[in-house]
Amino acid sequence: MKKAIGIDIGGTKIAGAVVSADGSLTHLVHQPTDTSSAQAVFEQLLAVIESICEQAGCSVNEFAGIGIGLPGKVDRAAGIAVFQNNLPWDNFPVVAKLKEHYPELNIVIDNDVAMSAYGEYFTAEVEPGELLSYVTISTGIAAASIVDGQHVLGAGFSGELGMTRVYSALDQAYMRLEEAVAGPAIARHGQQLIGRDVQETKDVFDLYAQGNAEAERIIESVTQTIAYAIDNMISLLDPHYIIFGGSVMEKNPWLVAMVAEALDDTLLPAQKDAISRLRISQNKGQHGLIGAGSRVL
Repeated sequence: MKKAIGIDIGGTKIAGAVVSADGSLTHLVHQPTDTSSAQAVFEQLLAVIESICEQAGCSVNEFAGIGIGLPGKVDRAAGIAVFQNNLPWDNFPVVAKLKEHYPELNIVIDNDVAMSAYGEYFTAEVEPGELLSYVTISTGIAAASIVDGQHVLGAGFSGELGMTRVYSALDQAYMRLEEAVAGPAIARHGQQLIGRDVQETKDVFDLYAQGNAEAERIIESVTQTIAYAIDNMISLLDPHYIIFGGSVMEKNPWLVAMVAEALDDTLLPAQKDAISRLRISQNKGQHGLIGAGSRVL
């Protein structure tokens, strides 16, 4: 069975694993990200790759390649990390630098949300011609769509669902979706409506579970606003699969049912079959690694 190395680089940790053709992961490695310099991050990336090979008991050249997911803006074709707001890489030539160490390997980099979408696509039973859209709701919000194994890129800035404008009932204003319902926004609503009992996003969900009326108001409003954005996605793309990931959704998977209920009130009758296509990721936060590895298998 063909195998590859999948890497997910974030501002707090670098994760890596061996990815098999069936989507399974072995020989997982996690290290806190050393963001002291661009070279420090790169050297840590090399260390993670070498650690994976050591655990797997084989040479790096025995793998089909290395796929790497990065936050921020990525020049996929040139293999350059253009800008990452939580990493000290500025137009850093990731692929060229890695090729100095692994000249024979196929090496691919992409945005981390795109890699997560590929991970979902790789493990779902997607038929030829079917469109899969992955939506992540966490500290930020973004989406990526895959059809026939190809990322729908547009002119290069597609998938920025968090940048779309919606009406936030809690703020009584139009704003970007990310400003209204991402994790920090939920915490902000909690601090404004509940007070000092709320320090972080998790506190709002804990209070919701306890039946706190203001927390219920926040979560109901947030899910309604998410539903408006998904309504737009359905109207524009009508994906065969809409898969939710990111910490807000994965830690609270019941939110998908609430979004579905809200969509039942907004979609046209002819569109309502889309509700059955909503689902939570089953890859337990590993979709980025799976997707990265799948790109070189």
